[in-house]
Amino acid sequence: MEERADADALYRRYGFLLRRRCRTLLRDEALADDALHEAFMNVIRHLDRFQTAEEPLRFLYRTVDNACFDQLRKRRRRREDGPLGYEPASAHPAVDIELRDAIVEVLGDLSADERRIAVCAFVDGMSQGDIALEVGLSRVTVNKKIGTIRERARVLLEASP
Repeated sequence: MEERADADALYRRYGFLLRRRCRTLLRDEALADDALHEAFMNVIRHLDRFQTAEEPLRFLYRTVDNACFDQLRKRRRRREDGPLGYEPASAHPAVDIELRDAIVEVLGDLSADERRIAVCAFVDGMSQGDIALEVGLSRVTVNKKIGTIRERARVLLEASP
């Protein structure tokens, strides 16, 4: 029961931030709620990892990101939903909103490393050096992957009316 109380306290403290992140990545209220619920279930199951994490908020963001990526994979398999409707969510000031939205649109088609890099760069506004430290790749590799992701988003932007 103590785990449940700890999770409730975490939700009260960070829930609004994490839900906003889910909405940014999924651009769908119901899917965002599902992903947030799934993420908190994972936090409850692995509360010991959270409690020993060097950066607890970063741990929560990664958990939420993974739940969102799972939702994106499920949605990609269904593909019948057609165009996505969403309410625009706030972004880091260094992030171009139109580019961020295009990046979010292609997240489901990216590899796991590319998704993490895309979120760090285009949602969180992190520098390439910080992203390299976060994902454990060289700065040059991160730079190349960002270029590839940006190109996919550019193609999507050009194709949209």
